[in-house]
Amino acid sequence: MVDKKVLIGLSTGEHIRKAEFLPFFMALERPANTLTASIHGQSPARSRNILAETAIENGCTHVLSLDDDMIRPKDTLMRLLAHDKDIVSALYLLRTFPHYPAMFDKKYDSGKCRFAFLTPDKKGLIPIVNGGLGCVLISTRVFESLEKPWVRLAEIAKDEWCDDIGFFNRVSEAGFDIFCDLDTKVGHILSLHMWPELTEEGWFTNYKHLTGDVRIAQNIPTTKEVITEEARQLELELV
Repeated sequence: MVDKKVLIGLSTGEHIRKAEFLPFFMALERPANTLTASIHGQSPARSRNILAETAIENGCTHVLSLDDDMIRPKDTLMRLLAHDKDIVSALYLLRTFPHYPAMFDKKYDSGKCRFAFLTPDKKGLIPIVNGGLGCVLISTRVFESLEKPWVRLAEIAKDEWCDDIGFFNRVSEAGFDIFCDLDTKVGHILSLHMWPELTEEGWFTNYKHLTGDVRIAQNIPTTKEVITEEARQLELELV
């Protein structure tokens, strides 16, 4: 990987969404000549364009496009680089329920795309039609092959950002192949409301997120576990 020079590009709003992002970001393993840049602003498209321009100006071969609401294993960049592809994404799920993967296997005439669902037969490195910009390694020659601005808002729907879908549609039309590494998984940070909920099956902890509900049965210790814990506490009190 001596010939590869990466710009790790972070697009944010005025603030990083969650502090837990930082330790994972700082722990990312990277080649010795890797650069890091962060652009904050109201338009993610403009931020990503500036990051790509910065990579080209500094002679980088790749841009690792990152969002600030994800946590990544420390070997994420090195694993993506090892595939030696123009475009390869890590696997992550969308924030909104039902949390489909950020990858697509069909493009419609409207420019919108169909999700590539995570069926059991899918594993390893797979080709995709479209993906997300949350954690994807892109060769700078991809940007050099496209008209500016590279990333644009509202290409697919006038009242939505659609910056990633529109970008990858044009990338595909330019003849570049897009891949997703299903073995390189990324966590998406969510904001949740946790509620106690009583159903016919008993009490549950309900993690509410937008339109989604994830119910986990309340942990009810066995009589033996309760007695064991009480005995342990009594010993502690005696001491």
